[in-house]
Amino acid sequence: MNVFHPCIKADILYQGLATVQHHQVQDVAGSPKISAYRAKKTKGQIPIRQRLREWESNNPDEAHSMLADHAHLGELSNSFTRPQNVTMAQFDANSPLFQGDELSELRSDDTMLTPGDMVELSSDGSRRPMLAVCLGRVGGYEHYYTSSGKWFSGIGVNPLFVVPKFATPSELEPIIAELPSGDIPMETLNALQDLGHGPSRTAGAPLLRKMLDFTQHAETIYQENAGTLDSSSSFIGDPVRHRYLDLHEIAELLLPSTSKQDGKFSSTALYAVHRAILQDEMFFRPLKQTGHRRSYLFEVSPLSEVRIVQRVEIMVRDYMETTPERRTGKTRKGESSTLLDFVKTARRAIDQSRAHRQTSAHGLIGPSKKPTQIRPEWTATDIEVMQFIELWASYQKFPMYSRLQCLGSAIIRAVERYDDEGFSTTTGWTFLQEVGWIPPWEIQSRYGIRFPGVEVQRGGGFTRPVLTPPEMNTDGDVFEGRRKHWDQVTTYCIDAESTTEIDDGVSVEPTSDPDQFWIHVHVADPASAIKVDSRMAKYAELIPETVYLQGHYSRMLPGSCADELSLRENRRCLTISALVSTRGDLLGRKITPGRLGKVVYITPEAVNIALGEKRGDPEWSSERLAVGIKPHQPIPTRTMMKPGQLSAGQKGDLALLSKLGKAIQKQRLERGATPIYQPRAEPSVFLLNTKQIAMENGFISVAGDPSISVGYSENQGTDLVENSMRLAGEVAAQWCNERGVPALYRSQPHATQNASLIQQYTSEIFYPLLKAGVRPQDNQWRHLRALLGGDEISTTPGPHFTMGVDMYTKATSPLRRYSDLIVHWQIEAAILEEMTRGKSLVGNTDDSFLPFDRNKLDRMLSMLRVREKQIRALNNGQGAEQWVLQALVRAWKFNEAPLPGTFEFTVAHVAGRRSIVGRLDWFNRAAMLRPDAMNDVAKMADVRVGDVFKVKLLDVNVPANQVLVEAIVLLDRSGGKDTAVAAALGGQQVAAADSLQADALTLTA
Repeated sequence: MNVFHPCIKADILYQGLATVQHHQVQDVAGSPKISAYRAKKTKGQIPIRQRLREWESNNPDEAHSMLADHAHLGELSNSFTRPQNVTMAQFDANSPLFQGDELSELRSDDTMLTPGDMVELSSDGSRRPMLAVCLGRVGGYEHYYTSSGKWFSGIGVNPLFVVPKFATPSELEPIIAELPSGDIPMETLNALQDLGHGPSRTAGAPLLRKMLDFTQHAETIYQENAGTLDSSSSFIGDPVRHRYLDLHEIAELLLPSTSKQDGKFSSTALYAVHRAILQDEMFFRPLKQTGHRRSYLFEVSPLSEVRIVQRVEIMVRDYMETTPERRTGKTRKGESSTLLDFVKTARRAIDQSRAHRQTSAHGLIGPSKKPTQIRPEWTATDIEVMQFIELWASYQKFPMYSRLQCLGSAIIRAVERYDDEGFSTTTGWTFLQEVGWIPPWEIQSRYGIRFPGVEVQRGGGFTRPVLTPPEMNTDGDVFEGRRKHWDQVTTYCIDAESTTEIDDGVSVEPTSDPDQFWIHVHVADPASAIKVDSRMAKYAELIPETVYLQGHYSRMLPGSCADELSLRENRRCLTISALVSTRGDLLGRKITPGRLGKVVYITPEAVNIALGEKRGDPEWSSERLAVGIKPHQPIPTRTMMKPGQLSAGQKGDLALLSKLGKAIQKQRLERGATPIYQPRAEPSVFLLNTKQIAMENGFISVAGDPSISVGYSENQGTDLVENSMRLAGEVAAQWCNERGVPALYRSQPHATQNASLIQQYTSEIFYPLLKAGVRPQDNQWRHLRALLGGDEISTTPGPHFTMGVDMYTKATSPLRRYSDLIVHWQIEAAILEEMTRGKSLVGNTDDSFLPFDRNKLDRMLSMLRVREKQIRALNNGQGAEQWVLQALVRAWKFNEAPLPGTFEFTVAHVAGRRSIVGRLDWFNRAAMLRPDAMNDVAKMADVRVGDVFKVKLLDVNVPANQVLVEAIVLLDRSGGKDTAVAAALGGQQVAAADSLQADALTLTA
């Protein structure tokens, strides 16, 4: 029997075992010695709660939460040795920031969910997904009720899996009734969610049961087909080529036909396949930049690529299991370590590179001091390891939670040259630059946004199947001998001097009525020479738009073909004509194959000078940053007309075209068209001062550095061209619709139901800001986007609100847009049919004579959407942004240009207590402020949208498109109205704007 002695270690007993009860203590609790000790220790003490309150008042500070088991967004996290809990997840979402030109093409169809849709919410830092039901949009934010009974709100959640109309309105009502009402800011929503104030599990019980039943049914289907689903690579993988399949196509390959209901796979069957393929970290990769709620595309790795990963994994394991002596090169005679040999070669290459270029921790090595000659001997095994690092760091093939991430990190660690930079994919990207696998100015987004069926060419461009000279022949003409000659008019091709694909021109022709004129838009006509099923057509389909990413210009058509088909005198054209009145009324239309007469090449600025006109667009900013030596501008490939060289008749033509275009645009504006598009900061890149030589072993020797200039584009040219091109798109759409010809119509179907509210919101709030040169706030962009919905490509015409037209298709750039080429093929087939029949096809319902019937065109839309979205992301999104960040790093870290020491950071979004997203007063650049960089300037819980901080740069991660800042001082608290907005709207309109915005929130919920 244990005997407790009250005189021994009594202080330990009472101080250290507060949460543990021992029966021995209770036996002697009445001991006089213990009672005396207790009285002595508590004499003069105040109650613990009061002491804590006094301590808090004397030590004011923000409460610091315990370290959470998740990494920052986009960073690696440990999801293996830590418990996986759905409350840890940081769900993938679109950027809450807008870039300025969204009204030209919103393209938000991938996030336009409706109340009742069920989605799978994913998190980069978690292996565990979660189902959630969309409750709708309230206050500009999307609200979800998750399968764990949690309420979640956010902006632009990117789901990989969607079940439309999963829940009924009656099932949503009890949950929505318990949501906070009114216009509540995001930071308040975050606080409410942190405190657990949300819909109760009682209210959500029916929905929770429904989601659980869905999951269990999907699990049953998975178990029944586990043998096939777990070995999917045997059924789907190609030996050497990537495949691109949506979920329905994968299900067709993996599930038996008996799993179908009424000829289709159920949503539970599709979800079983979806979860099964995402468990494979090597074989399947969802293309997150290209999602669409109706079809999500997966990239399926070739078996050769999977084998590279498997072999490198074995190498890394062998290396990690070797002794320290062998790792340092002290091997026994006859022994060798495959990875060790690679590490030694890599060290020599990096040391050679650093003799000429300074390294950095920002994913970009420094400017060259002299040409870099990296010539170590690389073995075939070394090349294989390099290909793995390319998959890991360039293509970023593996999820953030994947075990394969540690393989790349282990290799970089073994090189022992990056101890201060860490071992992330950004360091891997730097490694590839230093060993000469990629040039220092390579753009990572080209790898992350890979076009289906196209390989990235390291150093620049893309690799498509090579065409033979006969396959590039463009001499044929389906309208030979039947073209109209436009000798009676002068065609004006109005483009910048640097333009190489001249695919449109405009002319004007009077009629017998002095108030009516024909506006002819003459468009290059490749469709008459390229057959729909030819190899050149397939070549164009792979990259369906010319890629204008600076430094990586890639034409849709082969260069020689585009040059041969560009507009010039006596060249073939397809002319889209509109009969218009001086009031801007559209009175008639026709489309005619023809040949051009006289052609005048002139710049938009020269037209304005000749006409004495000046655009009324506001000047947004004259800010500019330039690094590197800017080379001389190349000489134009054609003779450009100067303003003083125009004849009186030519000036009269241009003046009349300008007048008619403004009249047409006036009517569009009355129907709600956007009056002006806010520009974004754009990079101009020149590679003439650089040199890169491809080595025999696949590596690259480089010299020099690009010249990068960042600034806002100055639109000082005439608006004659854009007004005419939109008119041509409207006429082409009407012409096709009248004849029952399915085309690729661009519309905003969601906007129709909100037309009156959109009209009021844009005319009273949004457009006045644009006209005044004031950038609308991000919440105003969100409200308008919620009302408009997204742009849609469809074979059925519909109105396009922000263009002010009843229907529209793109038809004026067939040399650089595949969708325009499709429209031309359809139109020309209809024209040939009319010639054969000898009468018009107006009222026709037969599409058997067309190259694409409606069903075939509908099937093509999914891949076309994907590719178009990828090209936009490269041209105007991530690709362009990485050039801007390269210039920023070169100015900041390598002192190539002056840069402000501090910036103003305006808060745009508060993501709980994890991070603050905002904009710098430097090209309106997005940046992030994290809690550890607040420097006690303010409490995270007190930060509001609209707050302004003075900050300095903390980190710029070029391949991750990320700028981190640290706070210096709080300059301004949000609370009053933004002065610029108030000035733009007018003092009397501010209150009305608030009221109207609140109405918008209510109607979009």
